[in-house]
Amino acid sequence: MRRGTKWGTAAVSLLLLLTTACGSNNVKDEAKAQAAEPGKAIRVIATSVTYPDFLYSLGVTPVAAENYHTEFPSYFKGTFKDVIPLGGNLNLEGILSAAPDLIIGPKWRDEKSYDQLSKIAQTKLMPERDNWRDELRDIAGVLDKQDKAEEVIRDFDEHMKASKAKLQAVAGDETFIYMRIMASEAFVMGERSSRGKIIHGELGLKPVAAYPAEEESIIISLEVLPEYNPDHIILQVDGGDDGASAQKLFDSMESTSVWKSLKAVKANHVYKVGDKEWMNFGFSPVATVEAVDEIVDSITQ
Repeated sequence: MRRGTKWGTAAVSLLLLLTTACGSNNVKDEAKAQAAEPGKAIRVIATSVTYPDFLYSLGVTPVAAENYHTEFPSYFKGTFKDVIPLGGNLNLEGILSAAPDLIIGPKWRDEKSYDQLSKIAQTKLMPERDNWRDELRDIAGVLDKQDKAEEVIRDFDEHMKASKAKLQAVAGDETFIYMRIMASEAFVMGERSSRGKIIHGELGLKPVAAYPAEEESIIISLEVLPEYNPDHIILQVDGGDDGASAQKLFDSMESTSVWKSLKAVKANHVYKVGDKEWMNFGFSPVATVEAVDEIVDSITQ
């Protein structure tokens, strides 16, 4: 599943370094190739910030992994304590230094770097998918862990059903919006967005009628909020490594008479949730379960 991220290409000098280093180390000799056979790789790297979540779900700890923030998500429960952080973009030098046997990457982003990656180790590029379940199955196929992938999917689906039942017992037919405050703008995410598919689809929380159904997400102004006027607001104020700007924007909204006039605000039905741990919410099973549990706890308590 494609993430809307910025990424750059390595400098020419780095590519020359890679070519020289890889040639001198003969990383594609027969012994290396045998070690990197799918399902038998000892040292694995999955590029993009979502793929490490899939490896974790499959019980595989990579030797290095991309990450947007200074620390890996806490839901990895310490298993990534020795994993080399590669930053948020394709880091060819870092991948080379980690000496992997197998590299798994998204085709939509890494195809143009395939020659450089394949000189480091056997490289498998995965197709773009609309559903994380298919992405998980693709990666599981490379690692010969198809049965584990299906187990993860079954467990996830059962978790969503149980979570939906808990929410319906409390919320019933009342309306919800999922609102995200970022550094300079506020968004409402609808049923077509990755997170909306979870919140309104799998959890069954009713969206407001005024939201344009064809839009994945829209920038929302304070003046428009009364047209939505939901019974409940699931609110994420971006944290990350520096959430000061997003918090400042929300503070200015929260102090207005418009905000205070909303039904959800009057009824104390604004649930402030999420932070950098939500980066892969809607894009991976482990991050989504963590986010859903936070939503359920906030609403039911």
